[in-house]
Amino acid sequence: MHHQYRLLLACAIGFSMCSAQADVYDETRPVIEIKNGKLQGVAAKEMVAFKNIPYAAPPVGEWRWRPPQPAKSWVVVRDASKFGEACMQPAMPGLNSELVPGTEDCLKLNVYTPQTGKNLPVMVWFHGGGLFEGSANEPYYQPMGLIKEGVVVVTVDYRIGKLGFFAPKELVEEARKNDEPVGNYGTMDQIHSLKWVRDNIAAFGGDPNNVTIFGQSAGGRAVTWLMTSPAAKGLFHKAIAQSAQQLPVRELAQEKLGMVSEEAMDANYMASLGVKDLQGMRALPADKLLLTPKDFQEGEFGGSMVDGQIIVGDPIQLFAEGKQHKVPFMIGTNAWDASYFVLGQPPVSAYINKMGEDPKVVNKLYATFKDKCVLAAELMADGWYKGGVKLLANSAAKHAPTYAYYYNYVTPNVRPAMIGAAHTFELPYVFGALDTVPRAPAKPELAGNQCKRINQALADMNQKGEWSKYWFPSTDPASKEDQSISEQLGKSWAAFAKTGNPNYVGGAEWPRYELAQDVMREFTQGKKTLIKDLDKARVDYQIKAVKAAYQIE
Repeated sequence: MHHQYRLLLACAIGFSMCSAQADVYDETRPVIEIKNGKLQGVAAKEMVAFKNIPYAAPPVGEWRWRPPQPAKSWVVVRDASKFGEACMQPAMPGLNSELVPGTEDCLKLNVYTPQTGKNLPVMVWFHGGGLFEGSANEPYYQPMGLIKEGVVVVTVDYRIGKLGFFAPKELVEEARKNDEPVGNYGTMDQIHSLKWVRDNIAAFGGDPNNVTIFGQSAGGRAVTWLMTSPAAKGLFHKAIAQSAQQLPVRELAQEKLGMVSEEAMDANYMASLGVKDLQGMRALPADKLLLTPKDFQEGEFGGSMVDGQIIVGDPIQLFAEGKQHKVPFMIGTNAWDASYFVLGQPPVSAYINKMGEDPKVVNKLYATFKDKCVLAAELMADGWYKGGVKLLANSAAKHAPTYAYYYNYVTPNVRPAMIGAAHTFELPYVFGALDTVPRAPAKPELAGNQCKRINQALADMNQKGEWSKYWFPSTDPASKEDQSISEQLGKSWAAFAKTGNPNYVGGAEWPRYELAQDVMREFTQGKKTLIKDLDKARVDYQIKAVKAAYQIE
């Protein structure tokens, strides 16, 4: 195997690397050497895993709210058999209990490889969580299914929340003085991790010249930002964006589409903490900088911003102008990605007024949508998810092979209780990690009143601060349907990483995307594999409003 495993014979002659951190070498504890030192991983589940690898220096003290710095080297063999702590984040019971409270020293990544192989395609994963929570360490990101298809997978932790996205005026001025980018520190971390992959992945059997970035939700949005970031040019060769909604990105110093600037938002945030300057902010313990789930719901966290160097604009606009990196691209959405918008959806009348839509046209287009309690979220999803997929895919297809998908599968016994495949529901299937999420109930759930279920899930969040299991994916690992969907996704994602084309021998046909034909690969139960003109009338109407918002002809 091309992992450059070392037997550490030096230990036998008393070399200083023999330490309490390193176990005696055996086949299940392989050791490799990268630029910063030696790592001892672990073999499990037909994979070899090297976990908790620093790709940058700890962003603490004076380095809080500064671009990532190179990781320091180590002398002893570093134990890479266990995950490190996640990045700092607020507790959301039912969603991230295993990740909190986390640590500020979190710029680590995990590398998973097949047990044999060299020059393998590399897939680099950026997790979701609204730039607010989440981690590469979550169980369903263990890529058993992808590894089986002969790729190397890297999962990355990056700064989130106010520690990852923050730009008060004083910090902007400091960054300009230092000639540094400002604000989007989590995105800078992602770019730094890609440089680490370029410099180190060959030691794990990966090909640094064949790197695919992929991510879901905030991670999917990050993929589209990296696709348009000059700072990421040349660091990847293909890209997959899963459920990457395309709401406008906040501006650094001016109001945009009713959103206050990042500078103004962060000035208010500092005032709420009773802190007057940047020095005081850097002196605060990290846990004092954690926002609450309520802050997130109420829009008190700005997230990413257009800073001009890392994130240079809104992807829909930049793709339309041909300013994205010209690499093979795959993008898709889930049938009920609208579930993401439900927690903070505005009244229907407020939304359509803001978007300049005609209430009579909306009522006619959505007359058959029966779950009126989430209609505003559905309108938003048709524009910013489905519409975003079609617009980005159509623009990208003019310059590179591009493919679009529609994920519409829910495990059988949960299916009656869902409007469709909710946000995040594809994750355990893509990774082939069906046994890492809650098991589906033994008996089919009754269809019942969808709005009653949704309102109860909202009450759990608003009143108890708990993430309802209704929003969390569940699977039946013994189900042939579940196994088939997972295999289809794994083979398609891996084929794309290998060749830039998701078609594979024995798989269903997946044509390139173009808006004029509007054909997507559909992942669903039964024999249906393609969908044409996905919700065309509704989505076309919302695309018109999205284009108007972005001033696109």
